[in-house]
Amino acid sequence: PVEPIVVLLGADATLPCQLSPEQSATHMHIRWHRAQLSPAVLVYQNGQEQSGEQMLEYRGRTELVRDSISKGGVALLIQHVRASDHGQYWCHFKDGHSSQEAVVELHVIGLGSVPRVHMMGPEDGGIRVLCSAEGWFPKPRVQWSDMMGVKLQSLTESHTQDEDGLFHVEASLVVTDSSLGNVTCSIQNPLSGQEKVSAIFLPEPFFPRMSPWKAALVGTVPVLVLLLTGISYIGWREHEKRKKESQERDQMENEKELALKAKGKLEQQDKSDKALLYPGK
Repeated sequence: PVEPIVVLLGADATLPCQLSPEQSATHMHIRWHRAQLSPAVLVYQNGQEQSGEQMLEYRGRTELVRDSISKGGVALLIQHVRASDHGQYWCHFKDGHSSQEAVVELHVIGLGSVPRVHMMGPEDGGIRVLCSAEGWFPKPRVQWSDMMGVKLQSLTESHTQDEDGLFHVEASLVVTDSSLGNVTCSIQNPLSGQEKVSAIFLPEPFFPRMSPWKAALVGTVPVLVLLLTGISYIGWREHEKRKKESQERDQMENEKELALKAKGKLEQQDKSDKALLYPGK
């Protein structure tokens, strides 16, 4: 099959494999394996299953379904599927010196516990809330949301695996808006999209109350900022006005000085011209 075989944790999985064109596989050497040929998940040879090369974790849990082996159809049955069974399997046929194989994908889905949500206590002007669940596979997604369905960002999130490979998840959130009321924690399986949800009601009296002087400060600071901004703007405008007036006075003085210099030069030139025209005077 092109699509993965999806099985719930603890159920039985059947991985099909078919020779094409159809032909009897009764006399063939058939091997189901994971990343390497040996040790194998299951080995069929000389008309019966062989346990010598079988991986320990599959002993007593696997079986070759031979209902259609005369037509080249063999399937691997895995009982009581575990998280470790998740992944790829190769179906390998060998007939004399020729061999062929195909790959089958097995997706194991573990729907764990319903999330537990509880308040941890006041923090950063709000209430810290913790959501936890276990028994999920593969690693689940966690999503917080308010009563309107608006998504909220987790403050912290951690995933750990137990000895069976199942995930335990914890996520925390700090709620600072006392008007939110309910917050919801959703745990979702990334493969199937299935989820389990829990909500918690956060009463307004549980939120940390702001002291009177802090409340006064919160209200006064914006006003002071606006006032200082206004004063600074007025001062800047006055400075720019004075600067412009000073520049205009300097320009007038420069123009006056240049005019006097030009007049002096003209008078000097006039005297020189008269001395040339009327010598002795």
